[in-house]
Amino acid sequence: MQIYRGERTVARIASCPAADPYGTVDNMRIGIPRALSYYRYYPFLKTVIEGMDGEVVLSPSTRKSLLEKGAYQCVDDICVPVKVYFGHVLDLMEKADCLLISRLVSVEKSNCDTYTCPKMIGLPDMVRHSMEEAPKIIEHIVDLQNGSWKSSIKGIAKALGASPSVTRKAYREAMEVQSSYEKLLLAGQTPESAIEHVLNPHGAAAQDGEHSAPNSKKEHAVHKDGQIKIALIGHEYLIHDAYVSHSLPDKLRSQGVDLIYSSQVTPEAINQELGKHPEISWSFEKELLGAAYHFQGREDIDGVMLLMCFACGPDSIVGEMISREFYRSEGPAFTTMVIDEHTGEAGVATRVEAFVDLIRRSSVRL
Repeated sequence: MQIYRGERTVARIASCPAADPYGTVDNMRIGIPRALSYYRYYPFLKTVIEGMDGEVVLSPSTRKSLLEKGAYQCVDDICVPVKVYFGHVLDLMEKADCLLISRLVSVEKSNCDTYTCPKMIGLPDMVRHSMEEAPKIIEHIVDLQNGSWKSSIKGIAKALGASPSVTRKAYREAMEVQSSYEKLLLAGQTPESAIEHVLNPHGAAAQDGEHSAPNSKKEHAVHKDGQIKIALIGHEYLIHDAYVSHSLPDKLRSQGVDLIYSSQVTPEAINQELGKHPEISWSFEKELLGAAYHFQGREDIDGVMLLMCFACGPDSIVGEMISREFYRSEGPAFTTMVIDEHTGEAGVATRVEAFVDLIRRSSVRL
């Protein structure tokens, strides 16, 4: 979840409109799709762009028509988060001059090779080559195994014609905003709530999950009468996209569940748990695995729900590792929920009710 300071990223401009030979465009509107890396890096990117006098155009929340258009544009066997992303790209086509699309190659510095999902690595190419009229793209390449976060914004600066001093100032402000955002996620806020707090601090009211989440296995919250505590593990772009997950967090809370997210587990706690698997190459899946091990050892956790999407290769492997670990050892009740664009809301509600009922009826942890 962290932006690692001190390492290197690069950015590349591809086909920006009306650009001079140096890539500068006045009053550029830069579109950011509300999907995938939006849930991690939007505060940083928005602050950078606006610090260079650019205008951010954000796509709306996911809806049925948006997902349908994205699914039609993609190949059939791609995962639903990418289909959602394509829908958001299509929504922005007529609203922005350029789209900012991240190519997340590696998001951490490690002694072994680390990568993100192959689809995230190839996302700009997929967008560029899957549409008859490809959008104009500012390609933001993040590869922390080979260089620095700070240089990632140089391409944006070139497109917006920002001076070095303006670029440095925008970067410093963006890092401060991103740091505040990540602290709010650790404290239990949802991405949308945390984004509102850090980007609109005067207008943001206290919302869901604004509490301090214990990360130590020795620090446990006290249950309220009749309330159970469930850890929800999954990628933010699945859990917190209300249309894709069918408002899964709200459904759990409606059953009297005290909910804690995998994003509330500190990087230090995750790294400590990953001693069993020191050389897993997928950074985002490592977070899920470390969080699962962490929650498995927490005495205050009554159940763990793992949310995955169909057709995700890395998730399918790590999900199997998590499932086997829970099934062969004592610990909280565990279930896996796999979703795609065909998943129905009634099915999600039934699974939630059944899992919560199982925990309440069981006198021992499964």
